[in-house]
Amino acid sequence: MKPAWLVLPLASLLACATSEPIGPVGADPDEVPGEVQAGRAPLPDVRCAGAPAAGATRSFRHFGSKVTAFLGDPRHRGFDLVTSATATSQRLEGWVSYTLADKALEDEDVDLFACRAGAWRKVGTARTDDEGHFALELPAAERLPVGLRELFVSVAGDRTGVGFLALVAPAGTPLVASDVDGTLTSSENAFLETIVLGREPDARAGAGHAFTATAARGYAPIYVTARGNQYTTATRDWLEHKGFPRGPVRLSPSFVTLPGADTVDYKARTLGALTAAGLTLAAGIGNRASDIDAYARAGLPATRTFIELPEYQSEVQPRLDARQAIGFTSYDALLADQLGKLP
Repeated sequence: MKPAWLVLPLASLLACATSEPIGPVGADPDEVPGEVQAGRAPLPDVRCAGAPAAGATRSFRHFGSKVTAFLGDPRHRGFDLVTSATATSQRLEGWVSYTLADKALEDEDVDLFACRAGAWRKVGTARTDDEGHFALELPAAERLPVGLRELFVSVAGDRTGVGFLALVAPAGTPLVASDVDGTLTSSENAFLETIVLGREPDARAGAGHAFTATAARGYAPIYVTARGNQYTTATRDWLEHKGFPRGPVRLSPSFVTLPGADTVDYKARTLGALTAAGLTLAAGIGNRASDIDAYARAGLPATRTFIELPEYQSEVQPRLDARQAIGFTSYDALLADQLGKLP
């Protein structure tokens, strides 16, 4: 039997013609994998080749925007959509900016595209605010189907753009959340070397394989880091280069999020938003006491909170001794002893 999300609900098709409550979206039949595994099926992973053909440039609305775009390289980033199939609307958003100073492009139009069955389709146009933020609300009848798919934002004035992701999953879909710095990278401060020296940090041995094997069982990965969101593309590229499965990323809206309470607050709010959207936090992986606190505030049991050792062992050992989390020293062991045994 095919999972229920493989069939578009009739309520979605009739939403415009009836006053009945809006039903959940299903999967696009043209995007369903050829083979569906028994039990929890991985979601369709919808990809398009290259960037969309966005069309000719349109004039910038303001002369100052031309100057901003001329002064430096684009620093655009999308905010990955993560929501459940039951959500009655979907919001595509992100930020448009240029130069190392992250200068916002204000009051300008951007075009939004979604990959549908291997082809780019324009879904609408939005206008940036004074922080370069854009947002496009998709009405019920135009919601994206179930799946993990590519999105793209293109600036109308110069056709620079950037890709991002949408994860639309059946309600209750389990997520495996992970910190990045020190948890997936070779050390806590390895990313600083990338910024200062331009060297790409190594990944923890076996981490990519552990996440790929877990994703193949239907657990959607999501990467949550306190890095400022101006590093969204760098983070996404690193995960891909190091063999991690595709998944949404969440970076802090602040340029700097201080370690400790500020990081806990940011991560707990981020994780709480995912569960409020109708998804389930099945496991959390980190390397600091702040990760233990954030996962606990998000309602994750200690038996599903996994802490990478030994970089911050002295910091986390009292928490491990108090059974507030489970420590691990290799991703092969984590996969065999914990992630591979998730129900």
